[in-house]
Amino acid sequence: MSAPSDARVVGELGGGLARLTGGGTLTPEDGESLASLIALATQLAADKAGMAATITAQEGRIAELAAQLAALTARIARLQRDLYGPRSEKRRDTADDDAHTDMARRRAGGRPGRRKARGDAVNDTGLRFPDKAPVIDITVTPPEIEGLAEDEYEVISERVHCRISTLDWRHVVIRYRHVTVKIRRTGMLAGAPARESVFKNSCADVSFVAGLIIDKFLWHLPLYRQHRMLADAGITVSRGSLSLWVGRAVALLKPVHDAQWASVLESAVIQMDETPVRAGRHPGRPGAMRKGYFWPVLGDRGEVVFPFATSRRHGHAAGILGDYAGTLVSDGYGAYGAYVAARDGAVTHQGCWIHTRRNFREQKDSHPELAGAALKLIGAIHTIEEEIRGRPPAERLAVRRTRSRKAVDRFWDWCGRAPADPVLTPRHPIRRAIDYATSRRATLEVFLGDPDVPPDTNLVENVIRNPKLGQKNWLFAWTELGAEHIGIANGLIATCRMQGVDPRIWLTDVLLRIAHHPAGRVGELTPRRWKTLFADDPMTSDVTPAVRLQAAAIGAE
Repeated sequence: MSAPSDARVVGELGGGLARLTGGGTLTPEDGESLASLIALATQLAADKAGMAATITAQEGRIAELAAQLAALTARIARLQRDLYGPRSEKRRDTADDDAHTDMARRRAGGRPGRRKARGDAVNDTGLRFPDKAPVIDITVTPPEIEGLAEDEYEVISERVHCRISTLDWRHVVIRYRHVTVKIRRTGMLAGAPARESVFKNSCADVSFVAGLIIDKFLWHLPLYRQHRMLADAGITVSRGSLSLWVGRAVALLKPVHDAQWASVLESAVIQMDETPVRAGRHPGRPGAMRKGYFWPVLGDRGEVVFPFATSRRHGHAAGILGDYAGTLVSDGYGAYGAYVAARDGAVTHQGCWIHTRRNFREQKDSHPELAGAALKLIGAIHTIEEEIRGRPPAERLAVRRTRSRKAVDRFWDWCGRAPADPVLTPRHPIRRAIDYATSRRATLEVFLGDPDVPPDTNLVENVIRNPKLGQKNWLFAWTELGAEHIGIANGLIATCRMQGVDPRIWLTDVLLRIAHHPAGRVGELTPRRWKTLFADDPMTSDVTPAVRLQAAAIGAE
């Protein structure tokens, strides 16, 4: 019997007692005893009601603590995965997992695995290199033909074996001997003209400056390491000079970067993200660095820029994108939604399915069934995208409107049913992941109606990897200007690689060309346009043909 029913029964007994005592049916002693019993019942009913309320409150508290425990368990699992687990989010089907595990088991047991596919290897060594790679040919002959003339033996076969080698130098010194002559017939003196240089009256050749930038921003060698490499080669240069040359070179490239930035904002579809960087000393805190942010923007022409901002404030997104009109693909950070709202329909916002998926993936270990169900549904969307990648736009659009639409609807159906599970309290990690997705449903479906809009920000996140890896080596930018230079260099080098342009050749040419190139046509020097205008005949350093001659001489020996 419930507490309200108990109270009603006790009330009815009290009413009955009043009628009995009033009618003289009971003796005074029996009436008092019965009244005491009814009072005791009343107290017990009140106590029972209080206990029921306490139990209800405790059950709610238990559910709240269970949600907190689930959140903490998920956080611990995430920290353990960050410390010890794989970082890649690449999806792998169950069949692939089984095959991978079986292959590992067979090899661990000593059984030989399948022969590795050599693909486009030059020979059975597995070495691969393009035609433009420097090659030194050395012919090895049998000792038996030593001293014989060529007509005394016949070559019947040849086996080619390739090895990777390193020459005994990395840095060389160019010694120019500028000759002045007197023409005897006229008596006129003629002197050799000055050689082309990046910086006036500098001892840094353009090839060296380009190498500094490539090694620092592409291969993540801080300048102090490059300084040690120079010292090991017997060349003494101030480390401050290296920093000065890099800064001056990046300053020369800034107009090219700005032109590329303008080109990116002309794209119909752009992807954007933000990533932290320590830049600039913190006032009043010796040794502490401020926290700034790169806001990379990737256009649909294969160009990317890395603008630097001192914070993650919403206003920076508007300052970077300006009056952009088109489709913005980003994660769920509020700065992008605020910018899209402020543009009043000029910008369409596509959300990121990878970030939506990541919220479930982080709970895969602590809540395998629920997280696994969500991951499978989202994985079906990406499987379709992989199948249609590279197909004509009309075909992609047709598939997205049919198969992708159904896959997306199946995920939303699951999101609508899952919260009915009493385990999924509002603070439960899976519930939060569902709420994150459903609150962004409109933006996550934009790609279904446009074949050129990607469903995620994978491309721009891949571009971020290079500067983040470099940050593990150079750690921080001493000044905010230095952070801007890092963004300029990384954006131009990353664009070179996306455009299939050798960044060293591009840097060498542009650093030599930019001094006399018309300022109004600086956009021609961006890697995307440079490869069609100047890539066939780039400007080079004087050391380039010298190195080729030296390599040829070594091969001849």
